[in-house]
Amino acid sequence: MSDDMAVDITPDKSLMKKLGMVGYRTEQAIAELIDNSIDARMEGVVEEIGIVLDFKGRRITVSDNGHGMDMDELAAAMTIAKETKGDESLGRFGIGMKSACSALGKRFLIRTAKVDSDIEHRAEYDEDKWLSDEGLGWNNFAITKEPLAERWHGTRIEISELSVPLYPNQVSNFKESFGIRYGPYLQDGQVNIRINTRQCRPAEFDVVPGIHIPVEIQLEFGHRITGHLSLLKRHSVHGQYGINLFQKGRLIKAFEKFGFPPHPRNSKLLGKINLDHVPVNFTKSAFIEESPEYKQAVKEFADSNDLRKALSLSWTVDERSVPVEAVFDYFGDNGRPQHLAKRVSASLSRQMLDRPKPFEIAVGKGAATVSIKSLRDEPFYRIDDTGSRTHIVINRDSKAFGLVKNPLFLVAMIASEVNLLAEDPNLADIIKSRNSSIASFLGEWSQEKEPRHRNRSVPIPSITGYGLEDNLVDLHDFLKDRYEFKFQFTSLSTLAPYLHNLLGKVVYTLHTTPGSGGYLADLLSGKFGADLVVVDQPSQDQLKALLTVGAIRRIVAIQEYSSIPGPTIAGPEKALVDLVIDMHAHGLVLADSEPAHILEHMRRHNMLDMGKLDRYAKAARRTTELKELLEMAGQ
Repeated sequence: MSDDMAVDITPDKSLMKKLGMVGYRTEQAIAELIDNSIDARMEGVVEEIGIVLDFKGRRITVSDNGHGMDMDELAAAMTIAKETKGDESLGRFGIGMKSACSALGKRFLIRTAKVDSDIEHRAEYDEDKWLSDEGLGWNNFAITKEPLAERWHGTRIEISELSVPLYPNQVSNFKESFGIRYGPYLQDGQVNIRINTRQCRPAEFDVVPGIHIPVEIQLEFGHRITGHLSLLKRHSVHGQYGINLFQKGRLIKAFEKFGFPPHPRNSKLLGKINLDHVPVNFTKSAFIEESPEYKQAVKEFADSNDLRKALSLSWTVDERSVPVEAVFDYFGDNGRPQHLAKRVSASLSRQMLDRPKPFEIAVGKGAATVSIKSLRDEPFYRIDDTGSRTHIVINRDSKAFGLVKNPLFLVAMIASEVNLLAEDPNLADIIKSRNSSIASFLGEWSQEKEPRHRNRSVPIPSITGYGLEDNLVDLHDFLKDRYEFKFQFTSLSTLAPYLHNLLGKVVYTLHTTPGSGGYLADLLSGKFGADLVVVDQPSQDQLKALLTVGAIRRIVAIQEYSSIPGPTIAGPEKALVDLVIDMHAHGLVLADSEPAHILEHMRRHNMLDMGKLDRYAKAARRTTELKELLEMAGQ
């Protein structure tokens, strides 16, 4: 006879807090609440959705004029993982509202009223009180009702004690992003979305007239892919090209390189594709790429004649102007300058300066030739006058180009000076001397002050038995192509094969330069969000909470460091010291003996230079911890 026993498996109260630690960005969390508002819209009534970012009071409010909720509906909405919506709803997983609010702040108040009702219902969550008060639990959560002072209907959510930063630029950024994300609803007049005083408009792109390629691909089981493809008039310089992937009218992934590789030749392609049958993750930030539906969709689209036709046109339709030439043209004839982005990626900067052929420009009453060459340590440009012809040679190797956000601004300075010289040749010696002095200064200064941008010439360490895991290679290569600042995989990234005590999770450490961690997190979340959770400078509590969430398998922990050696993958000595820092400063959960086993293994396989290890420890002020580690390893 078996001894059966009934046990209590009520979730721990910390689950509500942990839901907010699943990798939401601020924009994604607010979008989750907008999804709920769209689901609550009334037939024949334009849904008015208002987002208020209160910078002074540090509050975020999302409100709508939808059908609202009664007591039972609000209770169901507060119940974790209870599905209250059909498959056609945007917010249908029963997790989004709670996790989104928890991601944004420690307190939130929900007020809601039904149409034609004279009362409103309220639910308030206070993280500190919820966790500290033993009298509060899942079975006695308080929902109150109060008479309406004035008649209204819909739902209003106010989040306070924010866990996310607020800054004015978010209004413009979210306005543009939501204009893309909810474009179909905005275009059809189903909803209006206002952020503070700014009205969201459906996104518009400058496309080539007359190129509109319909897409309709029949799949098995009655599914199909629909949409259209078009071409941008100009090649995108920020990666904003590709396919906007929708599910049931909601943008899931923007500018996805769906069925084709990212490449400058493809950077005019723009499309909208509906994948209504393909499953998405519960934050609705990505399709589940491992699903058979997604795999079939991307294969069929990649093989379609529609995509082949669009790519062929993208390769053959010429741009109206070339950026470097356009800058010289402006100073040559005072024509109107074209819009230049204020900052561009490092890869695009190199692309702009990688001109294989010289080009002609007008200078004064004559003409000159401009070429861009590798001149190593020479000044960033020079002027060669042969008497019959003037040659302007720009040095693409100059350190000056690595210190500006857009190389075209330096090109503009060169173009301006070239025209000044045409008017007054006596300036030639002054400019030549100035350029030589600047080159010397940059050469010395860059040795004292480490640049934020990575040095592509530094080789990746080649050590047998040491390096990146296979599943990090794509992520590394993606950053090498797309991320403009310095980065380095270290510690948990490079030592992952030797770690065994992270509660069944895989955590990777990624260093970047100060002030760029949020940008790096956004970049990785947008590309790899379906496979891993990216956290920017996680606290000890946040990292520990993530390690206990069952659905999370892989985590990238970004840390900002003022000094990062050149290689994009740390050497074994630095990685070991960084592991010590992760344990002592960042609260990494490891068995006490595990770092010692790692050190002993690496020493036994001749991976470590002990002198270099000591120098790294001294630089990081971790000599005491390293000494303890060496003693444990029997050194």
